[in-house]
Amino acid sequence: MGKSSSPTPPDPKATAAAQASANKDAVRESALVSQINQVTPYGNLTYSGSVGGPDRTATQTLAPDQQTMLNQSNQAGMQFGQIANNQLGQVSGQLSSPFDINSLGPTPTADPQAWQRSYDSIIQRNQPQMDQQRAALDTRLANQGIDVGSEAYRNSYDIFNRGQNDFALGAQGQATGQQQADYGMQANAYQQALQSALTGRQVPLNELSALMSGQQVQQPSYVNPGQYNVAPAGIMDATYANYNAQQNAAIAEQQGLYGLLGAGAQAAAYTYPAWSEWSDRRLKRDIVRIGEVDGMGVYTFRYVWDNVRRIGLMAQEVMRVRPHAVSEINGFLAVNYAEALA
Repeated sequence: MGKSSSPTPPDPKATAAAQASANKDAVRESALVSQINQVTPYGNLTYSGSVGGPDRTATQTLAPDQQTMLNQSNQAGMQFGQIANNQLGQVSGQLSSPFDINSLGPTPTADPQAWQRSYDSIIQRNQPQMDQQRAALDTRLANQGIDVGSEAYRNSYDIFNRGQNDFALGAQGQATGQQQADYGMQANAYQQALQSALTGRQVPLNELSALMSGQQVQQPSYVNPGQYNVAPAGIMDATYANYNAQQNAAIAEQQGLYGLLGAGAQAAAYTYPAWSEWSDRRLKRDIVRIGEVDGMGVYTFRYVWDNVRRIGLMAQEVMRVRPHAVSEINGFLAVNYAEALA
């Protein structure tokens, strides 16, 4: 059986360039179907320039009434800003000084002396009545013949003293209430003075803020267009698939490598190399050594660009044994299997 000629391997650079061009075309088509012009009552969105090019531009325009409002708003904003700048100059001296609360006087506090004065006043007002009650008690005990220091005398004064103590506790409560009322009046007066000072400080700033605000323009609300992704043409896959098909057709007429692994390997799910094929280790992955022939290892592997498992030699090993069977194609080593296995 005559040996068929091996197909010419595709140029990786040319194939990659063709695939890159197809990818760019797909990106441009995706942008073209996704970037649609939009027209709304408030304005328009228009795309111009070449798709994917540096001059591609998205232009937003307002409806005439919205554009008029924008122009008026800009003009008013400039006028308000000028007035604000003038006013800011007038109040700059006031704002540059730290806010001082010392002019309001001391912060109100609860005065213990005021409490004591209130308590003493209550006791003094009621002291004559307390003295009268004590004299009446002494008279009643004497008329009853109860001697001073007797148990009955002590019991009577115990009751009297408890009443006096209860009165003193009540006086303390009244003094505390009066103290709190005085403190509340002072605190309210201080708070009003503080609020008045803060208002005088903040009014100029509030006026400036009001001057800086203006009429708001209604921004157009655009519809989110559907996003379309156009798949690039599989040029690289098709190129290598076609090349592999030609390889398989050529290897079908060759039996030299088949004999290396026996009849069982011929039935395995592998594709076999053509008689002049890239065998450079740099282009292969998932490499497994399965045998040897004439000092050269036989391996199963996959190329870096596809998932098909193949059987073949390594060009670097063939070069040591039969260098005349190795050649260079596009910067990578290829093996002429007819020469390598002769």
